[in-house]
Amino acid sequence: MRNTNKNEKKPLKNNMGFYIALGICIVTIAAAAWTTYGSVLEYQSDSTDGTDSSEVEAAEDVSGESYERSLLTDDESSAEGSQKESSEQKAETSAEETQTESMPAEETPSEETSKSVVFPVADAKVMKGFSVSAPVFSKTTSDWRTHGGVDFEAPKGTAVCAVSSGTVKAVGNDPMLGNYIIIEHEKCTARYCGLSDKGVVSEGDNVEAGSTIGYVGTVPCEVLDGDHIHIETLVNGDVTDPVVILENRHK
Repeated sequence: MRNTNKNEKKPLKNNMGFYIALGICIVTIAAAAWTTYGSVLEYQSDSTDGTDSSEVEAAEDVSGESYERSLLTDDESSAEGSQKESSEQKAETSAEETQTESMPAEETPSEETSKSVVFPVADAKVMKGFSVSAPVFSKTTSDWRTHGGVDFEAPKGTAVCAVSSGTVKAVGNDPMLGNYIIIEHEKCTARYCGLSDKGVVSEGDNVEAGSTIGYVGTVPCEVLDGDHIHIETLVNGDVTDPVVILENRHK
C-alpha cells in the first residue's frame, strides 16, 4: 500500500515543475518580445530623425541658409529686381517724354509754295543780255546798238508767264518788237515782246506770278537771233536789267 501512494505522488511533483518551467519560458519570451518591440520603435524613430536631418543638411546651401529660406530670399530678390526694372523703365520713359516735350516744335513750312517772282519761260536761258551802256551787234540789222532788255531762249509756242502778280496795262503790236503785253507789277513795269497772235489776256486783267499770259512768237528786229522772248523792265521810270528783278536783287 505505501508503495502505491509514493508512485502516485511522484508524477504530480514532476508536473508542477513542468508548469513552473513553462511559465518562466512564457515570461522570458514576453520580455524578449517587448524588448524587441521597443528596439524597433526606437530604430524607426532614430531612422526618421536621421533622414529629416540629412534632408535638411542636404538642402542647405553654401551660405548655411535653409532651402526654404533661400526660396523666400530668391522670391524677394526677384520681386525687388522686378520693381527696380519697372522703376528704371518708368524713369527712362519719363526722361524720353520730358526730352520730347522740351524739344522745340518743328517749324511749319510756309503755306506760300510759289515764289513771288518767277522767270517768264521754263528753263530760262539768256540768249542776249541787258546792255544800255555798250552797244551789241545785231545779226538782223547788221549794226551795233544798245539792248534795253533781255532775250530768253525758247521755242515758238512756249508758254510765257507773268514774272509776278500785277495788272495788264496794255496789249498791242510794235513793228520792231512784235506783239507785246505791258503789265504793271508791284516792283516794276514789264513789257513782254515777241508774242504770238494767240491772245490770252486783255487790258485790265489781273494776273498772278507764273500764270500764262501768252506764247512765244517772233521779235521782228531780232529774228535772226533765233526763237526767244524779249522782256524789258522799268523801275520808277528807269530802264532796269530784268535779271536783277527776276533774281530779287532789286531793292
